[in-house]
Amino acid sequence: MHEIRIDRDSRLRDQPHTGHNRWHPDIEPILSVQPGESVLFETRCASDGQVRPDTTIADLASHDPCAAHPLTGPVFIEDAQPGDTLEIVFEDIQPVDYGWTRIRPGAGFLRHWFHDDFLVHWRLADGFARSEQIPGVRIPEGAFMGTAGVAPSHEQLRGLQGAAYDPAP
Repeated sequence: MHEIRIDRDSRLRDQPHTGHNRWHPDIEPILSVQPGESVLFETRCASDGQVRPDTTIADLASHDPCAAHPLTGPVFIEDAQPGDTLEIVFEDIQPVDYGWTRIRPGAGFLRHWFHDDFLVHWRLADGFARSEQIPGVRIPEGAFMGTAGVAPSHEQLRGLQGAAYDPAP
């Protein structure tokens, strides 16, 4: 089995050989696989590790806003051609024992309901997430893969209406 492992104590910028932070056809693949081969991916949280169990709301102001959504990969699929449909089967998802949720005023689908920053630290154990910030509440652990996709071609990038096309990764 192929593997892409990360150091969770380091950010993507410190481990560029493990991933990227944008979809672009010129980003070199980390590895190549044959159709049907399995790959183990270790992934980062959406803040690229900036939010930790001791992070406070005040700390969020100093975080790098451009570090959002680090992606593990890319992986090249041998013999895949533009226009092919790729099927990805997530065989197993093993969450780490910590997660977080942030509500940011003016952002997200609840932006009209929440007017103050709020940060929740979750501990995941025994199939549930619990938080000191929301005592007495437990939520079924709902680990998910996050974002997965395929790189666009240069032609697809040029065809995006209303978007600036940057030919360099």
